[in-house]
Amino acid sequence: MVRGAALALLAALAVSGAAAAEPGSTVVLPGGNGEILALTLPAGWSRSFAGTEGSTTVVEWRKTDPAQAADGSITVTRIGGLGGSDPADFIRESAEALKQDCNDVIQGQVRTDPAGTVRTALGCTGRRTDGQGEMQLLHIAVGREAIYVARRIWPLAAYDKAHLPLSTEAIAAGGAEINDLRLCNLSGVGTACPAGLAAALKDQITDLSPLVLKAGTP
Repeated sequence: MVRGAALALLAALAVSGAAAAEPGSTVVLPGGNGEILALTLPAGWSRSFAGTEGSTTVVEWRKTDPAQAADGSITVTRIGGLGGSDPADFIRESAEALKQDCNDVIQGQVRTDPAGTVRTALGCTGRRTDGQGEMQLLHIAVGREAIYVARRIWPLAAYDKAHLPLSTEAIAAGGAEINDLRLCNLSGVGTACPAGLAAALKDQITDLSPLVLKAGTP
């Protein structure tokens, strides 16, 4: 039976991504063989970290306003070698990884969007190492070359599983912040990228390093 925080989470996920946000920069993660993942972030976010280890690349964004620094982060991850994989396996493994260090784990409903991307949520009520809780919304796209995951992450004080300290409105807004996830191909294999995006990326991709396009780029 779903109760308390989990019930509120399911309700918020049902409308997450529905609200439009003022567009900011677009982060592009190449996957290889012309495949790219693009996410246009809301205005007011700045890149704070980018790194690659093995076949995994992570780009992190945080609020530009220092007064909002505690409002968490948005991350976009590319994991190479998992093209064509089942996102349910990734979600299950992510939940199991959280369980290793969390007092309890909340998992939201898994929802497939019309475009074929998958959404869910995972929460840690409190880490055993430092007591801090966390909630994250996941927006997942599976390509031919890799799996791509956008996350909206909130650091939280430790909480009871039945009382998630985030409002339905905050969760819905967080879903909207990672809504504009586009998986496409620049080489004509699979879904072609929009003409404006393809033009902006012409001759820009030389390896698998992430790129950032300024606000206003198609």
